[in-house]
Amino acid sequence: MLRKLQQILATLQIISHPFGGIKYVIKNGASIASFQINNSLYQFGINLKTIIDVGANIGQFALATHRFYPQATIYSFEPVPDCFQKLTNNVKGIYNIHTYNFALGNQNDEISFFQNAHSHASSALKVSKYQKENIPKTKDYQEIKVQCLRLDQFKFDRPLIAPVLLKLDVQGFEKNVLDGSSDLLEKVDYIVLEVSFISMYEGEALFDEIHTYLKEKGFKLVAPVGALLDSNLVIPQLDMLYKRVSI
Repeated sequence: MLRKLQQILATLQIISHPFGGIKYVIKNGASIASFQINNSLYQFGINLKTIIDVGANIGQFALATHRFYPQATIYSFEPVPDCFQKLTNNVKGIYNIHTYNFALGNQNDEISFFQNAHSHASSALKVSKYQKENIPKTKDYQEIKVQCLRLDQFKFDRPLIAPVLLKLDVQGFEKNVLDGSSDLLEKVDYIVLEVSFISMYEGEALFDEIHTYLKEKGFKLVAPVGALLDSNLVIPQLDMLYKRVSI
């Protein structure tokens, strides 16, 4: 009941928001969480020009970002074929959102991927026992094969214009994507990524490891900008904003 009330209040806030409105709320792919994250970025005074959207799902983050930064170039990557089809449909007609149907990681190869019945939980890693027990809708999945590419090897069709945001929502595979992006990170100004404090996926890197890695790469933690609540109202994951120290 409390969650439903929170969702209703958040939806009403988005409807009255200058970058939201009813047209946004009723659009396929609209997301309260993605809108709130982008609102946080905007409130921090970040004027993004390029967004690398890794783990695009059906376009939730790209669509929200486009509302706040309509002139920015967005590169959205989604490996699951069904989600990718919905992604392309949802962003159709938005000239500066570019979509790609493959996974990103630390290798250039075909990999096993676990397509979850709850699409937000699809990952290159298996769902953990904790997640199955505390978010039961994520327990059913099927294994598929998808192409994987190191982001360092991806050929962008134009120079990346700063400020550049790297957004990772890859369900426990964040460290793998970062390992495959070490050269590109030198061009990234901000990172938003989901980090876990409790293992949601088998073998995932938890917050301490991700935080140490990003500090060594020259980024500092700015603030949490989103949260996940499980069925017991525990927060096992947060969306964190990092900023390059030199900015």
